[in-house]
Amino acid sequence: MATRDRNPLRTAFTRGGAISRQNVSRHQRRLLPALLAAEVVVALADAAYATVSLSALLLIGPMVAAHLLTVRHTVLAAATALALALLLPAVDEGSDLPHHLVRALIVATGGLWAYVTARAHARHQAELSRMTRIAEWAMIPALPPELGGVGLAAHTRSSSETARIGGDLHDAVATPTGLRLIVGDVKGHGLDAAHLSATVLAAFRRTAATAPDLAALALELDAAVSPSLGPEDFATVLLAEFVPGGVLLVSCGHPAPVRVDNRLRALHPPRPCRPLGLSPEPYVWRVRLLPSDRLLLFTDGLTEARSCEGVELPFDEHLHEALTQATLEESLREVLGLLRRHTGGSCAHEVDDLTLILAQPLPVRKSPAPAPIMDDRHRSD
Repeated sequence: MATRDRNPLRTAFTRGGAISRQNVSRHQRRLLPALLAAEVVVALADAAYATVSLSALLLIGPMVAAHLLTVRHTVLAAATALALALLLPAVDEGSDLPHHLVRALIVATGGLWAYVTARAHARHQAELSRMTRIAEWAMIPALPPELGGVGLAAHTRSSSETARIGGDLHDAVATPTGLRLIVGDVKGHGLDAAHLSATVLAAFRRTAATAPDLAALALELDAAVSPSLGPEDFATVLLAEFVPGGVLLVSCGHPAPVRVDNRLRALHPPRPCRPLGLSPEPYVWRVRLLPSDRLLLFTDGLTEARSCEGVELPFDEHLHEALTQATLEESLREVLGLLRRHTGGSCAHEVDDLTLILAQPLPVRKSPAPAPIMDDRHRSD
Protein backbone atom coordinates (compact mmCIF):
# COMPACT_ATOMS: atom_id res chain seq x y z
CA MET A 1 0.00 0.00 0.00
CA ALA A 2 1.28 3.43 -0.85
CA THR A 3 -0.55 5.13 2.02
CA ARG A 4 -2.02 3.93 5.31
CA ASP A 5 -5.13 5.10 7.08
CA ARG A 6 -4.01 6.44 10.45
CA ASN A 7 -7.48 5.99 11.91
CA PRO A 8 -7.80 2.36 13.07
CA LEU A 9 -11.57 2.58 13.63
CA ARG A 10 -12.10 3.88 10.11
CA THR A 11 -9.88 1.04 8.88
CA ALA A 12 -12.04 -1.42 10.80
CA PHE A 13 -15.23 -0.08 9.17
CA THR A 14 -13.61 -0.10 5.73
CA ARG A 15 -12.42 -3.65 6.13
CA GLY A 16 -15.85 -4.67 7.40
CA GLY A 17 -17.39 -3.18 4.26
CA ALA A 18 -14.82 -4.96 2.09
CA ILE A 19 -15.67 -8.29 3.73
CA SER A 20 -19.38 -7.69 3.07
CA ARG A 21 -18.69 -6.85 -0.58
CA GLN A 22 -16.64 -10.04 -0.92
CA ASN A 23 -19.54 -12.08 0.47
CA VAL A 24 -21.93 -10.40 -1.98
CA SER A 25 -19.56 -11.07 -4.88
CA ARG A 26 -19.38 -14.77 -4.04
CA HIS A 27 -23.19 -14.86 -3.86
CA GLN A 28 -23.43 -13.13 -7.22
CA ARG A 29 -20.96 -15.50 -8.87
CA ARG A 30 -23.16 -18.43 -7.83
CA LEU A 31 -26.56 -16.91 -8.59
CA LEU A 32 -25.95 -15.18 -11.93
CA PRO A 33 -24.89 -18.33 -13.87
CA ALA A 34 -27.90 -20.15 -12.44
CA LEU A 35 -30.26 -17.43 -13.68
CA LEU A 36 -28.71 -17.40 -17.15
CA ALA A 37 -28.86 -21.19 -17.36
CA ALA A 38 -32.52 -21.10 -16.31
CA GLU A 39 -33.28 -18.64 -19.12
CA VAL A 40 -31.66 -20.98 -21.67
CA VAL A 41 -33.69 -23.91 -20.34
CA VAL A 42 -36.92 -21.88 -20.61
CA ALA A 43 -36.10 -20.90 -24.20
CA LEU A 44 -35.39 -24.51 -25.21
CA ALA A 45 -38.58 -25.69 -23.50
CA ASP A 46 -40.58 -23.00 -25.29
CA ALA A 47 -39.16 -24.15 -28.62
CA ALA A 48 -39.81 -27.82 -27.84
CA TYR A 49 -43.44 -27.36 -26.84
CA ALA A 50 -44.95 -25.26 -29.60
CA THR A 51 -48.47 -25.56 -28.23
CA VAL A 52 -47.54 -23.91 -24.90
CA SER A 53 -45.83 -20.50 -24.73
CA LEU A 54 -43.23 -20.34 -21.98
CA SER A 55 -41.53 -17.16 -23.13
CA ALA A 56 -42.93 -15.12 -20.22
CA LEU A 57 -40.77 -17.22 -17.91
CA LEU A 58 -37.72 -15.58 -19.50
CA LEU A 59 -38.47 -12.58 -17.27
CA ILE A 60 -37.75 -14.57 -14.11
CA GLY A 61 -34.02 -14.01 -14.57
CA PRO A 62 -34.13 -10.20 -14.82
CA MET A 63 -36.72 -9.92 -12.02
CA VAL A 64 -34.69 -12.01 -9.58
CA ALA A 65 -31.49 -10.18 -10.55
CA ALA A 66 -33.15 -6.80 -9.96
CA HIS A 67 -33.78 -7.65 -6.31
CA LEU A 68 -30.72 -9.77 -5.46
CA LEU A 69 -27.91 -8.70 -7.78
CA THR A 70 -26.37 -5.50 -9.13
CA VAL A 71 -27.64 -3.24 -11.89
CA ARG A 72 -24.96 -4.56 -14.26
CA HIS A 73 -25.99 -8.17 -13.61
CA THR A 74 -29.65 -7.23 -14.11
CA VAL A 75 -28.82 -5.71 -17.49
CA LEU A 76 -26.92 -8.87 -18.44
CA ALA A 77 -29.85 -11.08 -17.45
CA ALA A 78 -32.33 -8.87 -19.34
CA ALA A 79 -30.12 -8.77 -22.44
CA THR A 80 -29.76 -12.56 -22.38
CA ALA A 81 -33.52 -13.00 -22.08
CA LEU A 82 -34.14 -10.64 -25.00
CA ALA A 83 -31.52 -12.35 -27.16
CA LEU A 84 -33.11 -15.74 -26.50
CA ALA A 85 -36.55 -14.33 -27.34
CA LEU A 86 -35.21 -12.98 -30.65
CA LEU A 87 -33.49 -16.29 -31.48
CA LEU A 88 -36.56 -18.42 -30.89
CA PRO A 89 -37.91 -17.95 -34.45
CA ALA A 90 -34.82 -19.77 -35.74
CA VAL A 91 -35.73 -22.94 -33.83
CA ASP A 92 -39.49 -22.54 -33.54
CA GLU A 93 -40.93 -22.60 -37.03
CA GLY A 94 -44.43 -23.37 -35.88
CA SER A 95 -45.45 -19.85 -34.86
CA ASP A 96 -45.83 -16.76 -36.98
CA LEU A 97 -43.74 -13.58 -36.99
CA PRO A 98 -46.27 -11.37 -35.11
CA HIS A 99 -46.24 -13.87 -32.28
CA HIS A 100 -42.46 -13.66 -32.05
CA LEU A 101 -42.51 -9.85 -32.15
CA VAL A 102 -45.06 -9.67 -29.34
CA ARG A 103 -42.97 -12.12 -27.31
CA ALA A 104 -39.81 -10.07 -27.86
CA LEU A 105 -41.65 -6.87 -26.93
CA ILE A 106 -42.93 -8.40 -23.69
CA VAL A 107 -39.45 -9.62 -22.75
CA ALA A 108 -37.89 -6.24 -23.64
CA THR A 109 -40.49 -4.36 -21.58
CA GLY A 110 -40.00 -6.69 -18.63
CA GLY A 111 -36.23 -6.30 -18.88
CA LEU A 112 -36.56 -2.51 -18.87
CA TRP A 113 -38.77 -2.70 -15.79
CA ALA A 114 -36.19 -4.93 -14.08
CA TYR A 115 -33.44 -2.40 -14.90
CA VAL A 116 -35.45 0.49 -13.41
CA THR A 117 -36.18 -1.60 -10.31
CA ALA A 118 -32.50 -2.50 -9.92
CA ARG A 119 -31.47 1.16 -10.17
CA ALA A 120 -34.00 2.17 -7.51
CA HIS A 121 -32.90 -0.69 -5.28
CA ALA A 122 -29.23 0.31 -5.64
CA ARG A 123 -30.01 3.92 -4.71
CA HIS A 124 -31.99 2.76 -1.66
CA GLN A 125 -29.16 0.51 -0.50
CA ALA A 126 -26.59 3.29 -0.94
CA GLU A 127 -28.69 5.72 1.12
CA LEU A 128 -29.30 3.09 3.81
CA SER A 129 -25.57 2.34 3.97
CA ARG A 130 -24.76 6.05 4.29
CA MET A 131 -27.25 6.57 7.12
CA THR A 132 -25.97 3.42 8.87
CA ARG A 133 -22.40 4.73 8.75
CA ILE A 134 -23.54 8.07 10.19
CA ALA A 135 -25.30 6.29 13.06
CA GLU A 136 -22.28 4.09 13.72
CA TRP A 137 -19.89 7.04 13.88
CA ALA A 138 -22.27 8.94 16.14
CA MET A 139 -22.46 6.00 18.54
CA ILE A 140 -18.77 5.07 18.68
CA PRO A 141 -16.64 7.92 17.36
CA ALA A 142 -13.01 7.25 16.58
CA LEU A 143 -10.55 7.83 19.39
CA PRO A 144 -8.02 10.56 18.64
CA PRO A 145 -4.36 9.48 18.38
CA GLU A 146 -3.61 11.57 21.49
CA LEU A 147 -5.88 12.64 24.33
CA GLY A 148 -5.08 13.84 27.84
CA GLY A 149 -1.38 13.08 27.52
CA VAL A 150 -1.98 9.48 26.37
CA GLY A 151 -1.42 8.01 22.93
CA LEU A 152 -4.34 5.89 21.73
CA ALA A 153 -5.18 3.43 18.97
CA ALA A 154 -8.38 1.39 18.72
CA HIS A 155 -10.02 -1.28 16.60
CA THR A 156 -13.56 -2.60 16.84
CA ARG A 157 -15.44 -5.27 14.90
CA SER A 158 -18.96 -6.61 15.23
CA SER A 159 -19.80 -10.29 14.88
CA SER A 160 -23.09 -9.37 13.17
CA GLU A 161 -23.23 -9.30 9.38
CA THR A 162 -26.03 -6.71 9.52
CA ALA A 163 -24.23 -4.23 11.77
CA ARG A 164 -20.65 -3.11 12.11
CA ILE A 165 -21.16 -2.37 15.76
CA GLY A 166 -22.42 -4.79 18.37
CA GLY A 167 -22.11 -5.47 22.09
CA ASP A 168 -18.61 -4.07 22.51
CA LEU A 169 -18.10 -0.46 23.59
CA HIS A 170 -15.26 1.93 24.26
CA ASP A 171 -14.66 5.64 24.75
CA ALA A 172 -12.27 8.08 26.42
CA VAL A 173 -12.80 11.41 28.19
CA ALA A 174 -10.11 13.87 29.30
CA THR A 175 -10.73 15.02 32.88
CA PRO A 176 -8.83 17.34 35.24
CA THR A 177 -7.44 14.31 37.11
CA GLY A 178 -6.37 12.46 33.96
CA LEU A 179 -7.67 10.58 30.95
CA ARG A 180 -10.52 8.21 31.78
CA LEU A 181 -11.16 5.32 29.42
CA ILE A 182 -13.80 2.61 29.24
CA VAL A 183 -13.92 -0.67 27.36
CA GLY A 184 -16.83 -3.02 27.84
CA ASP A 185 -18.91 -5.87 26.53
CA VAL A 186 -22.64 -6.39 27.01
CA LYS A 187 -24.20 -9.82 26.83
CA GLY A 188 -25.36 -10.86 23.37
CA HIS A 189 -24.65 -9.73 19.82
CA GLY A 190 -26.13 -7.57 17.10
CA LEU A 191 -28.57 -4.70 17.40
CA ASP A 192 -30.01 -5.64 20.81
CA ALA A 193 -26.53 -5.64 22.31
CA ALA A 194 -25.73 -2.40 20.48
CA HIS A 195 -28.69 -0.74 22.20
CA LEU A 196 -27.39 -1.75 25.64
CA SER A 197 -23.84 -0.68 24.83
CA ALA A 198 -25.22 2.71 23.75
CA THR A 199 -26.85 3.05 27.17
CA VAL A 200 -23.54 2.37 28.93
CA LEU A 201 -21.68 4.80 26.68
CA ALA A 202 -24.24 7.55 27.25
CA ALA A 203 -23.90 7.16 31.01
CA PHE A 204 -20.10 7.17 30.78
CA ARG A 205 -20.01 10.35 28.71
CA ARG A 206 -22.44 12.01 31.10
CA THR A 207 -20.58 11.21 34.33
CA ALA A 208 -16.94 10.43 33.45
CA ALA A 209 -15.71 13.99 34.04
CA THR A 210 -17.63 14.56 37.28
CA ALA A 211 -17.41 11.26 39.17
CA PRO A 212 -15.00 11.62 42.13
CA ASP A 213 -13.24 8.31 41.34
CA LEU A 214 -13.55 5.21 39.18
CA ALA A 215 -15.48 3.24 41.79
CA ALA A 216 -18.15 5.95 41.93
CA LEU A 217 -18.17 6.04 38.14
CA ALA A 218 -18.76 2.28 37.97
CA LEU A 219 -21.71 2.60 40.37
CA GLU A 220 -23.16 5.39 38.21
CA LEU A 221 -22.90 3.13 35.16
CA ASP A 222 -24.55 0.26 37.01
CA ALA A 223 -27.45 2.48 38.07
CA ALA A 224 -27.87 3.73 34.50
CA VAL A 225 -27.76 0.37 32.72
CA SER A 226 -29.61 -1.86 35.22
CA PRO A 227 -33.15 -0.70 34.24
CA SER A 228 -32.41 -1.65 30.61
CA LEU A 229 -31.14 -5.15 31.41
CA GLY A 230 -33.21 -8.31 31.44
CA PRO A 231 -33.04 -10.83 34.30
CA GLU A 232 -30.12 -12.66 32.63
CA ASP A 233 -28.39 -9.66 31.03
CA PHE A 234 -25.23 -7.98 32.22
CA ALA A 235 -22.35 -5.85 30.99
CA THR A 236 -18.66 -6.22 31.80
CA VAL A 237 -16.58 -3.03 31.84
CA LEU A 238 -13.01 -2.03 32.53
CA LEU A 239 -12.37 1.56 33.61
CA ALA A 240 -8.92 3.13 33.50
CA GLU A 241 -7.65 6.50 34.68
CA PHE A 242 -4.14 7.47 33.62
CA VAL A 243 -2.19 9.29 36.32
CA PRO A 244 1.50 10.26 36.48
CA GLY A 245 3.60 7.10 36.62
CA GLY A 246 0.69 4.70 36.65
CA VAL A 247 -2.90 3.85 35.85
CA LEU A 248 -5.91 3.37 38.13
CA LEU A 249 -8.16 0.45 37.22
CA VAL A 250 -11.65 -0.81 38.03
CA SER A 251 -12.80 -4.11 36.55
CA CYS A 252 -16.41 -5.25 36.69
CA GLY A 253 -16.13 -8.80 35.42
CA HIS A 254 -14.03 -7.79 32.40
CA PRO A 255 -10.92 -9.54 31.01
CA ALA A 256 -7.73 -8.29 32.66
CA PRO A 257 -5.74 -5.72 30.67
CA VAL A 258 -2.16 -6.47 29.68
CA ARG A 259 0.84 -4.27 30.41
CA VAL A 260 3.45 -4.40 27.68
CA ASP A 261 6.99 -3.76 28.91
CA ASN A 262 9.81 -6.26 28.47
CA ARG A 263 7.12 -8.95 28.49
CA LEU A 264 3.33 -9.28 28.64
CA ARG A 265 1.89 -8.96 32.16
CA ALA A 266 -1.83 -9.56 32.76
CA LEU A 267 -3.11 -7.10 35.38
CA HIS A 268 -5.60 -9.19 37.32
CA PRO A 269 -7.57 -7.41 40.08
CA PRO A 270 -6.80 -8.36 43.68
CA ARG A 271 -10.34 -9.73 44.05
CA PRO A 272 -13.21 -10.33 41.60
CA CYS A 273 -16.04 -7.88 41.02
CA ARG A 274 -19.40 -8.68 39.44
CA PRO A 275 -20.44 -7.12 36.08
CA LEU A 276 -22.86 -4.21 35.74
CA GLY A 277 -26.44 -5.25 36.37
CA LEU A 278 -25.42 -7.86 38.97
CA SER A 279 -24.89 -5.50 41.95
CA PRO A 280 -21.15 -4.97 41.58
CA GLU A 281 -18.93 -3.76 44.43
CA PRO A 282 -16.22 -1.92 42.51
CA TYR A 283 -12.90 -0.84 43.94
CA VAL A 284 -9.84 0.87 42.55
CA TRP A 285 -6.32 -0.48 42.34
CA ARG A 286 -3.19 1.12 40.88
CA VAL A 287 -0.43 -0.34 38.71
CA ARG A 288 2.79 1.16 37.44
CA LEU A 289 2.80 2.42 33.87
CA LEU A 290 5.89 4.20 32.57
CA PRO A 291 6.09 6.21 29.32
CA SER A 292 7.95 3.25 27.80
CA ASP A 293 5.10 0.85 28.70
CA ARG A 294 1.90 0.20 26.83
CA LEU A 295 -1.48 -0.96 28.06
CA LEU A 296 -3.64 -3.31 25.99
CA LEU A 297 -7.35 -3.32 26.81
CA PHE A 298 -9.61 -5.74 24.97
CA THR A 299 -12.86 -7.69 24.97
CA ASP A 300 -13.22 -11.46 24.98
CA GLY A 301 -13.22 -11.50 21.19
CA LEU A 302 -9.43 -11.70 21.55
CA THR A 303 -9.23 -14.38 24.23
CA GLU A 304 -11.94 -16.52 22.64
CA ALA A 305 -10.48 -16.43 19.12
CA ARG A 306 -9.70 -20.05 18.29
CA SER A 307 -7.68 -21.79 15.64
CA CYS A 308 -9.17 -24.54 13.47
CA GLU A 309 -8.02 -26.97 16.16
CA GLY A 310 -9.81 -24.99 18.89
CA VAL A 311 -6.63 -23.49 20.40
CA GLU A 312 -6.79 -19.99 21.93
CA LEU A 313 -4.44 -17.26 20.76
CA PRO A 314 -1.27 -17.62 22.88
CA PHE A 315 0.00 -14.57 24.73
CA ASP A 316 3.59 -15.30 23.77
CA GLU A 317 6.61 -13.60 22.22
CA HIS A 318 4.84 -13.26 18.88
CA LEU A 319 2.08 -11.17 20.43
CA HIS A 320 4.68 -9.21 22.41
CA GLU A 321 6.57 -8.46 19.20
CA ALA A 322 3.34 -7.32 17.53
CA LEU A 323 2.52 -4.99 20.43
CA THR A 324 5.94 -3.32 20.43
CA GLN A 325 6.02 -1.94 16.92
CA ALA A 326 7.18 1.62 16.28
CA THR A 327 3.68 3.14 16.54
CA LEU A 328 0.45 2.13 18.23
CA GLU A 329 -1.36 1.88 14.89
CA GLU A 330 1.29 -0.44 13.47
CA SER A 331 1.07 -2.59 16.59
CA LEU A 332 -2.70 -3.02 16.21
CA ARG A 333 -2.30 -3.95 12.56
CA GLU A 334 0.26 -6.57 13.54
CA VAL A 335 -2.04 -7.96 16.24
CA LEU A 336 -4.95 -8.20 13.80
CA GLY A 337 -2.73 -9.93 11.27
CA LEU A 338 -1.56 -12.37 13.94
CA LEU A 339 -5.18 -13.00 14.89
CA ARG A 340 -6.22 -13.68 11.28
CA ARG A 341 -3.34 -16.11 10.79
CA HIS A 342 -4.19 -17.89 14.04
CA THR A 343 -7.89 -18.35 13.27
CA GLY A 344 -7.24 -19.32 9.66
CA GLY A 345 -10.23 -17.35 8.37
CA SER A 346 -12.03 -20.50 7.17
CA CYS A 347 -12.85 -22.20 10.47
CA ALA A 348 -16.41 -22.76 11.60
CA HIS A 349 -15.90 -21.31 15.09
CA GLU A 350 -18.31 -18.54 16.06
CA VAL A 351 -16.86 -15.07 15.63
CA ASP A 352 -17.34 -12.80 18.62
CA ASP A 353 -17.34 -9.01 18.81
CA LEU A 354 -13.79 -7.72 19.12
CA THR A 355 -12.42 -4.47 20.53
CA LEU A 356 -8.73 -3.65 21.00
CA ILE A 357 -7.37 -0.47 22.58
CA LEU A 358 -3.66 0.20 22.89
CA ALA A 359 -2.65 3.11 25.12
CA GLN A 360 0.73 4.59 26.03
CA PRO A 361 1.53 7.55 28.31
CA LEU A 362 3.28 10.30 26.42
CA PRO A 363 6.44 11.88 27.83
CA VAL A 364 5.86 15.17 29.61
CA ARG A 365 6.81 17.95 27.28
CA LYS A 366 9.04 20.54 28.87
CA SER A 367 8.31 24.15 28.06
CA PRO A 368 11.21 25.80 26.24
CA ALA A 369 13.27 28.18 28.36
CA PRO A 370 12.55 31.83 27.62
CA ALA A 371 15.08 33.57 25.45
CA PRO A 372 17.41 35.90 27.39
CA ILE A 373 16.57 39.59 27.19
CA MET A 374 19.39 41.58 25.69
CA ASP A 375 20.22 44.84 27.44
CA ASP A 376 21.29 47.65 25.10
CA ARG A 377 23.98 48.65 27.58
CA HIS A 378 25.72 45.29 27.06
CA ARG A 379 25.62 45.40 23.30
CA SER A 380 28.92 45.53 21.56
CA ASP A 381 29.56 47.87 18.73
